[in-house]
Amino acid sequence: MDLTKRSFETERLLVRSCELEDAAALVQLMTPSISQWVAAWPTSLTAEDARALLKGAIEASKSGSTFASVVIDKETCALIGWLKIDLSNASQKTGAKFGEFGYWIGEAYQRQGYALEVSRGALDFGFGTLGLDTMRAGAQVQNHASLRLLEKLGMEPVGVEHVWAPARQRHEECAFWQLKNPSIPWVD
Repeated sequence: MDLTKRSFETERLLVRSCELEDAAALVQLMTPSISQWVAAWPTSLTAEDARALLKGAIEASKSGSTFASVVIDKETCALIGWLKIDLSNASQKTGAKFGEFGYWIGEAYQRQGYALEVSRGALDFGFGTLGLDTMRAGAQVQNHASLRLLEKLGMEPVGVEHVWAPARQRHEECAFWQLKNPSIPWVD
C-alpha cells in the first residue's frame, strides 16, 4: 500500500505525507534541543541531510512500510514538526498489524499541546485508517516530557531497549510503551 499521498487532520493540525520540498522548513526547525531526543535527525541538519532523510522516508512510504509525514498548523499553514509511523515490524508469524510512531515538534511550537494532539491523531489514524492491532512508541529514558505524554495517551510501559541512534552514532536506552487497538475485543 503506497502511503505517499495520505493525510489526516486533527482539530488544529494537518498531517500529510512528506515531500522533498519540505526539506528547508525541517532544517529551520531542527535544533540541538530537539535533536538530542530523536534518533535519526542530526543537530547540524543541512538541506542535503534533510533531503536524504526525506528521500528514504518517501521510498519507505511508497513501499507501505512507513507513513512519513510533516505536521502543519492549519491556521497559519506553518510546518511545525514531523510524524512517522513505522509499519515494518508486523508479525510474520501471527499476521498482527503493528505500528511504531515517533514525532517531534519545533521549539517555537512546543508547550502548546501539539505533541499530544498529533500523537492522538497518529493513534486514531493507525487504528482506524491503517487497521493496526497495536501501536508502540518509545523515548529516551531521560526524556521525561515524552514519557509523560505516552502515559497521558493511555499507553502501557513494555520495557527498555537499546536503540541505535544514527544521528549520534551510538546506542541509547529507550523506554517503550504500547496501546492495543481499543476497537478489537482482546482476550487476556
